[in-house]
Amino acid sequence: MESADGKVLISYKVGLNEKDPTGFRAYRLPLDRVADLVRSAGQYSAVQFQGGYRCAKNAIPGSELIVLDYDAGVTLSNAVEMFGQYIGIVATTRSHRKEKNGVVCDRFRVILPTRKPVKLEAVEFSKMMKEVIHHYGTDKACSDMSRMYYGNPEAEVFFLDGYQLFDWEPFYQSALDKERQRQQQYRKPIQQASGDREAAQLDKAIQTFMQKEFVPGGRNPTLFKVSRWLKDKGINDVASMVHSLNSKSGCPLPDDEVNKIIRNALTTKH
Repeated sequence: MESADGKVLISYKVGLNEKDPTGFRAYRLPLDRVADLVRSAGQYSAVQFQGGYRCAKNAIPGSELIVLDYDAGVTLSNAVEMFGQYIGIVATTRSHRKEKNGVVCDRFRVILPTRKPVKLEAVEFSKMMKEVIHHYGTDKACSDMSRMYYGNPEAEVFFLDGYQLFDWEPFYQSALDKERQRQQQYRKPIQQASGDREAAQLDKAIQTFMQKEFVPGGRNPTLFKVSRWLKDKGINDVASMVHSLNSKSGCPLPDDEVNKIIRNALTTKH
């Protein structure tokens, strides 16, 4: 949050060696000093890390900045207009106007102080950020709470002269509403196909299977097996149910990867 003294939380370390996750120090700085860090040869993050060691488990909830990456499709002038009502920074990244995957375009970052600190755990933070990303059409990787960003000594920095701090809460509420709808869609077809008792048994069996098998290294085959299981039970809306299970897992796969798993499960013969 941008407090009465105009400062926000940011973690920073000197140097661009991403293989060394140590040395991040948390500061509370005014926005013009944040801009200085964005223009430096260093790394920064919107959260504080226990012991200064950057990793997901060390990230401490309480971000006061929303950071969005634009890698294609939106110009700098578009972004300044899109976020014009907010207080914040727009800064070009190291790949701005350089060839990347055969494309030369504006590449930049939007940094917005929040109206309230984002005191969400990593999974809930990711849900909220995915809604923000979907709304503004930015890089999906920014949904990771512990994400690090490189400074750019050659950055062009533009200060947004709006009047609002970014309110993340409506986006989080939207994410929860969508999750609730998916859960309802998940349960309804089972009840229609199997009856209440059989539906409850199937639901319990799938939940138990997910808790046991849905772990890093085994997530893809687990969702594949669940998709085939639901298909064999005559469930029509397999996709909604599998997406719901994935989103509630605590370590969800990306939506596009889940779609591919479902497609393979439903089209591959036994």
